[in-house]
Formats: sequence, structure tokens, C-alpha cells
Amino acid sequence: MESPQIPQNEESRLQALREYHILDTLPEERFDRLTRLAQQIFNVDIALVSLIDADRQWFKSKQGLDACETDREISFCGHAILEREIFHIPNALNDPRFADNPLVTGAPNIRFYAGAPLRPDGENSVGTLCIIDSKARMLSIKEQRILRDLADGVEREIAQLQQNYQHQALLALTQISSLLDPDYAQLLSKGLSIAQEFLGMPQALINRMRDQQLETLICTGTPCGKPQSPKSRSQLFDPSWQSLRPFYIENDQLSLIPDLKKSPYADIENQSPLKIGSYIGVPIKFRGESYGNLVFMSQEARVPNYFSKVEIEFIRLFSEWVHSKIHEWELDQSLKLQQNLAKAISRAQERFIHGQDQSKGFQGLLHDILALGECQFGFIGEILEDKSGDPFVKTFAIETIQSEATVDIPAPKVDELGQKTERLNEDKFAQRIEQKIEQRIEVRPQNDIFTAAIGSNSVVIDNAVSDGKAFANFVPHDLEIHNFLAIPIHYNEQQIAMIGLANRPFGFQESFIQFLDPILLTIGQLVQANRVQVQHTESERRLADIIKGTNIGTWEWNVQTGESSFNQRWAEIIGYSIEELSPTDISTWTRFAHPDDLKKSSELLQKHFEGELDYYEAINRMRHKDGHWVWILDRGCLVSRTADGKPLMMSGSHADISKQKEADAKLANAYDLLEQSNTIARIGTWEIDLQSSTLQWSKVTKEIYEVPDDFVCAIHQTAQFYPNEKDQHTIQQLIQRAINQGISFDTELSILTYQKKERWVRIVGMSKFHDDVCERVYGTIQDISERKRVERMKDEFISTVSHELRTPLTSISGSLGLMVNGVMGAIPDKISSMLQIAYKNSQRLSFLINDLLDMEKILAGKLSFAMETQALAPLLQNAVESNLGAGIERMISIAIDNPHQEIRIYIDTQRLQQVLSNLISNAIKYSPNHGHIQITVSRQEKQVRIAVRDQGPGIPLAFQSQIFKKFAQADSSDTRQRGGTGLGLAISKELIEAMHGKLSFSSAYGEGASFYVDLPIQEA
Repeated sequence: MESPQIPQNEESRLQALREYHILDTLPEERFDRLTRLAQQIFNVDIALVSLIDADRQWFKSKQGLDACETDREISFCGHAILEREIFHIPNALNDPRFADNPLVTGAPNIRFYAGAPLRPDGENSVGTLCIIDSKARMLSIKEQRILRDLADGVEREIAQLQQNYQHQALLALTQISSLLDPDYAQLLSKGLSIAQEFLGMPQALINRMRDQQLETLICTGTPCGKPQSPKSRSQLFDPSWQSLRPFYIENDQLSLIPDLKKSPYADIENQSPLKIGSYIGVPIKFRGESYGNLVFMSQEARVPNYFSKVEIEFIRLFSEWVHSKIHEWELDQSLKLQQNLAKAISRAQERFIHGQDQSKGFQGLLHDILALGECQFGFIGEILEDKSGDPFVKTFAIETIQSEATVDIPAPKVDELGQKTERLNEDKFAQRIEQKIEQRIEVRPQNDIFTAAIGSNSVVIDNAVSDGKAFANFVPHDLEIHNFLAIPIHYNEQQIAMIGLANRPFGFQESFIQFLDPILLTIGQLVQANRVQVQHTESERRLADIIKGTNIGTWEWNVQTGESSFNQRWAEIIGYSIEELSPTDISTWTRFAHPDDLKKSSELLQKHFEGELDYYEAINRMRHKDGHWVWILDRGCLVSRTADGKPLMMSGSHADISKQKEADAKLANAYDLLEQSNTIARIGTWEIDLQSSTLQWSKVTKEIYEVPDDFVCAIHQTAQFYPNEKDQHTIQQLIQRAINQGISFDTELSILTYQKKERWVRIVGMSKFHDDVCERVYGTIQDISERKRVERMKDEFISTVSHELRTPLTSISGSLGLMVNGVMGAIPDKISSMLQIAYKNSQRLSFLINDLLDMEKILAGKLSFAMETQALAPLLQNAVESNLGAGIERMISIAIDNPHQEIRIYIDTQRLQQVLSNLISNAIKYSPNHGHIQITVSRQEKQVRIAVRDQGPGIPLAFQSQIFKKFAQADSSDTRQRGGTGLGLAISKELIEAMHGKLSFSSAYGEGASFYVDLPIQEA
């Protein structure tokens, strides 16, 4: 057996077959008539109208055969459609293609077959009109023509089917386009019913995707029943439809699924409570963004298992109609909502203008907002600050709409807002407002998720409220919050109010906030107006209290008529009662005013009238009833003008400032005395005002800098007086520390005066803070050039004397040493004791001269250092051993604690030994007999600290700031009692710093002293 080949145009052939909508349809007389005629004319067993589908041949009409279809693989007609003319098999047993065909070897025992191809469109062969017999025979040419004529009749009937279906589609579209109904929901429902009847799909929907959930706007057919409009929130959202989300989310184009089980979505049938056999889905978009979809469904797979071009074109045209009507509906709803929004704003403004109780106005506005937004709960509150400056919300209005009281939605809303537009009548509304007025409630952000938006100063939306979120106590405990919106409201870029809304169907979107913009602006204006009104009332009360409490006199003057009025205090200031001065006019004032002040006051008044001055202010003298002059601060301003612009009414105040004037005079006198004292002491003052960024110099300061009396120095110009960059950096750093940390300073610097003269000055500075902010830095400056000159002369004298004395003193000390040590022979005991005294004093004098010369070298930078890496422990041991003799004399022990054998340092060995010996020697000097000196070593990151602690009397607090100065000793008696030059610590400090270390101390008087040497560790 040979199976029929597949035609080259198979795809277009099958598409053409499906366009005729003939497969799997019921028998029709117009086709049966032609097959009966063929059976009678040709006297055959079987006559068929056979249509070749993808994998079967299906019989539209059949005579003499019970089967409705057979496999295409064994069909004779599968071969016939490959031919242009009649396919004629006289005897199938003699044809190798069919001899073993089951239809030949078995029932219906085909021997003869003749099939005329059916091409209704003239191109695609979709089947045959065939005759079959169990006896072999041959058709004549005439018989073949008759068969072709009958086939042509079948072709005409098939073509007529397509035309009829196209006509049905056009008729359905015409019906739909002619529909009229002011209710868009009903209009769309009627259109869906017509479309689903034409398509043979029993269910039709228009869905809207909102917040990742499908919202069913229109539903017709089973299982929804008759066309309807949803009446409650629950009907707007049916979980059953959520099984369609994959179609909507994953398909941005037309979806045609004739058999769900044979599609990529076959598993949806098991997941959905809906039984879906076939599906049509059309996406709906507005302005390029997804809106929802148009859906047709059936519980059964589509028969036939495809959608024709006519059906697809019908769906396209119908979806365009749906799109246009939804768009019209959206515009209509937007217009209505905008009208209702305008009415709500108008009502709110009217309530505030004509109502006495502003809380009713806010409550009414909140009610309108809840109705517009279809929200279950809301509040409006004012944002205030407590004493600590922390913001909180104080409510104006709160309202909760119980679910049973919710007004039914008149029609499903398809615009972005989905709002209710109905409201209660005015009488019922007024009753509800009366019930809702409550005492204003304060809400803190930490206790409420709504008011947490205050801190962010931005809108907060939560469309999936999780358990555990905190809501203020004004939210009813039995109200479950599903979603909420909190909007801070601004006026002049400042947060002044907040609105909170909750439980809106499908949550809150950005478009809803944009819709509320006009009403939010109105709330901001009304809250500000309420504040102004409250402030105005409070200001009037406070003004009356202030005038009463401060004893300020007030006056009012009609500039054009001269009429004037004064309060009782105005008269009391000059010793009168108001009754004594009545009647009053402008002459009442001029009569008591000092003649010298009237001219100045008149000039100031004229400038105020002409707009040069914002207000009139003058200090005048007025004659008291007792005869003395009273100093008056007179202030006022023009409050109105005549129609032609002339000054009309003016009001103001009189304040008695006689005591202030007296205090100012005393203060000025004290300042003059201070200036005189500073001039005598040659101490100048300076001040940096950080608020105005200005620098003030006193007269003496200007004299020190040799600048003219009218010289004004800007802060950044002070650098010109410090030619030394180091001094510039020092003064800048000191002033910055004073500003940032409040640290006072006392320093000596070299300056170059305005006349290019070098001077030394001592500058002392301190800072003044207010609320942790530095307002000014101020201090004194003193010319110390003469002192510096004397110190320099002293240093030069000491240096000269030291150099001149060193050579002869060395000879004297050496000679005495030889004599004391017996080199010159035996010496009598009386002479020996005298020589010992002379030798010791010569050595002490040598030490002093060496110290003086070392200090000179250090200051001149001429002292050389032989730096090398050494272990610390041996150096400490050597320093202790070199001082053991002095300690043993007074029974003083010296111990090293934890010398850290591993630590190595980079130093000049001789200089470090000099420093350590000085510190140990000082400790021995100041420790009591039988005392103890403790030397400890500690590692601090990359540094080592050597501490030398004694048990002496400690360092007096008053002396601690001078301890490292040259020749400094706590008590002049120390030199006589303990010896020493007062240079050891000063030299030690310079030596340690030259080796990149630091020398410091700590001491409490009466408890000993500790000196610390900090040096960098030399890593291996």
C-alpha cells in the first residue's frame, strides 16, 4: 500500500479548509442532495463529499457508508487532491498503490473509485466528490464530465458557507456598533453578549490588572449568569479569575487557544477552579501601557480545533470597539470625579468662610475625600513640634466608614481611580459630622506607622500591610488595616499637615495621589488659614497683655486732622493722668517735647511718609510734670492713607528709657576708663565676630600694628602682619581650635607692622559660645618687643660669660683636682677640707657652664646627634648604675620593672643617657631618705614609654606650666637645698624632641611625680 503524499501547499490548503467552517458540522441537505444524485446517476454503492484534514478524511455528506471519517493514510481521496483532474481507479486490485489497502481487502471492499477534486477558491484542493463501488468499472468521458459538474456544485455550496459566515460577522459587528446606552457597563455587556454568541464562546470578560491582581469589570455568560454590574468590592475581585494571570502577564499579543490541553498552558486546568477548554485573550492598552484584557472562554475545546481569519478579524474589530468604549468611559468617569472634587473643595472653602467651628469644616472635607477615594478610614491632622523640637500630629478630623454602611457602587469604575461619586444628602451628612467631632488627638511618630511619614517628609504607601505594624489608638481596634497612604502636606515648602487614608480597594497608586493634588493644596491653605486665625486671636490677646505688663504708652494720630489719642500709661510716663491732658491732639505731644528734638522727629516722620523708612523711630526728651526731662523711645508706623495717597492714620508706642540711658552713660564711662587703663599698660584688645565675619581692633591695638585710626582690617588680611609662615600657621591653628573646641591660648609671635617694623607681641585669646555654637573669639595683644630685647641681651651675656669662663675654670678645676687627689703631695687636713669645698664648687660651676652652652647650641640648632639603633634595656641599666652612688648616700633604692629586652630604639646614645641621668638624678634629689624610685617600661603600639616615678613632694600646680622653662625651679630655696641650675629639664625636653620623642609628666602635689619619655620603636 502506498500512502498519499502531502501536497506542497499543505499549510495554505488546510487554512483554506478551516476558513469554510465546514469541518465537524452537522449534515446539510444541500450537500446530501448532490451525493444522492451522484449515487443514482452512476449506480454505485457509495457517494461522498470527502474533506481532507491534517490527519484524517472527514465526510460532510455520505451515501452508502456509515463511517464519518477515516485515516488520511489509507484514503483514496488523499491521492485525489494531488490531481488537477478526476482521479480514476477502475480496479483497485490491479493497482499496486491500493491492492493491499484495508479499504480494498476489507469493508467496504473498494474496487472502483473516481474522485473529483474540490477547489472552492480555485487554488487549494480541500477534498473530493467521489463515487465508490465494490465492482470494477471504467468511467466514460461523458460520465467524468457529469461527475465534474456535480463537484462544481459542491464547490459553490462550500464557497457559500464562507460568504454566509462573513455576513454573520459583519451583521454582529453592525449590531454592536449601533448599540446605545448611557450606562457604559450595560453597553459593554450587550456588546460582549453579541460577540460571544458569534464566536460560540459561552463566557466573556473584560478584566483590569491592578496591583498584580485581575479585577473583573464586565462578565457575561456562564458561569456568571445574565449580564450584570458588580455591586460590591467582593464581586469586583473573584479569586477564580486569578488563574488567567499567566495569559495576561506572559502574553502581550492576541492569544488564541482552541484546546488548552494541547497548549503550553495545559497545567492551568489542574490549578484553576474554572474549567477552561478554549480561550481567546486580547490585550488592552492605553498610551502604550497595559490596562487589562478582553477574554472569551469555553469549558470545552473548540470544534473545529482552530480559529478562522474571519473570527480573528472579528475579534480585532470588536476589541477596537471595546477599547474605544472603555476610553470613553474612563474620560466620562474622570470628568465626573473632577466635578465632584471641585464640589468637595468648594464645600470645604464655604464651611471655613461661613462656619464658626473649623473642626466641622475639616471633618466635612475628610468625609468627601473618603467618598471620592472609596476608603474605609482616614484622618486629617496638623503637624506641630513639641518643646524638644520633635514633630507630632494633632488631628483635626477622624472618620471610619463601616462596611455595612458603604454605599453601593452604581457602576464598575474602569478609570485609574475607581472611586465612588455618590454622597449622602446634606441632612444625613450634617448628622454624621456632629457625631464625628471629637477632641483633637496627639499622635507621636514612634507610635504610629501613618505619622512615620513625617520623618521622611515624603509620601508613604503600603499596599500589603504586614502584621505587627503600629497604628495609633485613634484607629478602631476592630478595624483591620489592609493598605494605607500617608501624605505630608506642605505650605510654602514647609510641612504643616498630614492626611492618612486606609483600606481602599486594590490599594493606592501614584495616579490617585496626583488626583488628590488640588484637595491637598486646599488642605494646606485651610490649615495655614486656621493657624493665621489662631495666631491673630492669640496676638491680639498677647498684645493687650504686653501693653498692660510692660507699661508701654500707646498713641494713635490722624495725620490730616491732628486728632490724637493716648492710653493711660502714655500720660503717666510724664507724670499726668489722661484726664489731666484731655482733650488731646497732636499739640499735646509737641507741648511736652524738647524743642531740640522736634526738628529731628519731623524729618524722620517725613521720610517715613515718603517711604524712605519702613517705620518711624526716634529718641526724644519730654518734660515731666516735676520739671525733669524723661528719655522716650518713640516708635510708630503709618497704617492707612487717603484715597489720593496722603498719610492718614498712624499708630505707635512710647517707652520710658531713662534708666537705660543712665546705664548706657555709666557703661560708656566704664569703657573709657578701661581704654585709658589699657593705653597706660599698652594692652590692646581685639575681637572676631563670627556672625558678621568682622574683626575689631581697639585704639592701642592699632597703635601696636602702626595702622591709621580709620583702618579696618578684614579677617583674611591679618596674614600680611605675620611675615613668618610658621607664625601664620600658629595663629590660624590657635584661633581655629578656639572656634571648634573652645580652647583658650596664650602665645608669643613676631609681627611686621604697617610701617614695616619688626615687633614681638603676646596674644591671648578665648572664645564665647551660645547653644554650642561659637559666636566670637576675643582677647588682648601686648607689645613685648622690649622684653624680648632684654631676654636676648641676657642670653648673649650669659653665652659670652660662659665661653670666657670655661677655659680658666677648666684650669682651676683641674688644678684643684690634682691637689685634692694628692698628686701634688700631702696637704694638711685644714687646707684639704678647704680645697674639697673649692673643688666641688668649681665642678658645679663647670656643670652650669656646660648646661648653658648646651642650651645655646640647641637653640641655635648647632647640637649634633649620632643616631644609631640600640637595645633599650642596657641603656636603662647604665643610667641606673651611673646614679647608684648618689642613691646609696641617702639609702634610696632604684628598680627597673619589665625592661622589655626585645625593644630597640633609634637614638643618640650619649644624649639619651644624659636625659635619663637627669631624670633619675632629679628623682633622687626630691625623694626622701630611704625612698624608692621606680622605672617602668611599657609598649604602646609603635612607641615605647619610659616612666621614672619618685616619692617626693610632687610639683605644685602653679609651677607645672613652667617646669620645662629655662632656670625654672618650684622654689628658689631648691637651688640652695638640692643644687641644680634649673636647665636640666629644659635641655632634656629639647634633646628628646630632637630624637623624635616626647617628654611629659604627671604629678599631684604631695604624692610624688612621674616623668615620661616616649620614643618610637625601631622594628627589626
